[in-house]
Amino acid sequence: MKQILINSSAFFDQFAILENGRLIDYMHEEKTNRGVIRNIYKGRVVNILPGMEAAFVDVGLEKNAYLFLDDLLSDKFLKEKNIKKRAVKNISKVLKKGDELLVQITREPMGEKNIAVTTDVSLSGKYIAFIPKSTEVNISKKINDIGERKRLEKIGKEIMKNGNGMIFRTFSEGCPKEEVEKEYNLLSSAFAQIEQEYNYSYAPKLLYQSNSIVEKLFMDYVDSTVDQIYAEDKKTKDNILALIRRYDSEKFKNISIIESPGAFETLNVEKQISMLFERKVELDNGGSIFIDVTEALTVIDVNSGKYVGSESMEQTALEINLSALEEIARQVKLRNISGIIIIDFIDVKSKENINLIINKAKRVFKEDKAKTNILGMTKLNLMEITRKKDKENFFNIITEECTHCRGGGRTGSKVFIFLKIESIVKKIKKNTSCEAVILSVGCITNNKIVNDWMDIAENIEKKYGIKIYFKKDENILTDEIVIEKMGKLDYINSIIKQK
Repeated sequence: MKQILINSSAFFDQFAILENGRLIDYMHEEKTNRGVIRNIYKGRVVNILPGMEAAFVDVGLEKNAYLFLDDLLSDKFLKEKNIKKRAVKNISKVLKKGDELLVQITREPMGEKNIAVTTDVSLSGKYIAFIPKSTEVNISKKINDIGERKRLEKIGKEIMKNGNGMIFRTFSEGCPKEEVEKEYNLLSSAFAQIEQEYNYSYAPKLLYQSNSIVEKLFMDYVDSTVDQIYAEDKKTKDNILALIRRYDSEKFKNISIIESPGAFETLNVEKQISMLFERKVELDNGGSIFIDVTEALTVIDVNSGKYVGSESMEQTALEINLSALEEIARQVKLRNISGIIIIDFIDVKSKENINLIINKAKRVFKEDKAKTNILGMTKLNLMEITRKKDKENFFNIITEECTHCRGGGRTGSKVFIFLKIESIVKKIKKNTSCEAVILSVGCITNNKIVNDWMDIAENIEKKYGIKIYFKKDENILTDEIVIEKMGKLDYINSIIKQK
């Protein structure tokens, strides 16, 4: 059974996908810091960097966006400028300071890295991605049936207009022409509106905002394989129903939409998400993997643990490595680990066994929505993988640099701390009649909450009707949060006054 759970907290929205009760995908978005990937802007070039073959573009965000030469020379840009790609030897020949461009964000800011943009603009729907200024009809490589690919190509050529092409997404398989044409026309109208605003507005300006997390969920994950969708509240449930009605497809007719505010806890999702904070992950067969994130790359170490295995060491190592790959692919996706990934497998010597590991790696990463390349194995049984990096990985979101050790270690971030606080308050609300709680926290956490984050704490108070007091405890040196006292408001207030 495949289930999707949507949870809207005081601090952020999140969704989880379960397959037979096991977490296979997870995403979250802060309410006050909505993601900017796929947003479209009218930007202005503020600086040219000939030595880097790049430019800085002001799109109206805190940092200027980075535009590489390859991302500048899209088919759309080349057609508008009437130039050939091979003729462009230097970015300063085709771009100058003050130029205005229609750009789309391809990478969110990560650490010291700026936002990245491209002029290769597109709009994604459920069935197709709309590609302006293109005469091509492309089809997802995941659609393998030759007859279906020919059918979709024919549909694309018949409905294409105004020199705007499309890419058929995986969900389009088996979709009738009428549905595809309906979506193409909607996206075509949306882009016409973007072009009109571009022509009559000043740079920098946001012209198109990417979908909300619920819309992203529907566009990228909801299909005929989904059995149930759990919504936190009536508003979210109505949003999902409206999206399903908009497409009116037979593929969605058997999906149950259930309003359930406690689904994350009931279906054991919170416990599974908490596992993502851990460095060590246990495997079902007794082995384990260790995940270490560094600035330059992520290292995943495979260990035999309690697994005793077969008669030979070679076969035992092979079995653990193959088993570990399933969990590694899952963890990489759930934690959004990207960039360079090095997997340190238990040594195997047979060339045949090495090929088995490589082929399995290609298989388990094939379904990953992020572009992933398996680059092979070294003689030391190290596998190198690259995964497209478009937003911060989960480790850097839930932790931040520790002010005590100045980067030598990590401590819980705002996201992590308020995940814990809201989880505590939610359980108090569900299981007791308490009206207030005193939470003991370490000095650093207390200072951050009191000085910078009280507005979030107040939102949690309002949502659950429970007053939260924070007590600084010098004996707590981590980001641990401990329930000191809870009860009726008068009782807790009397304790606070005594102190």
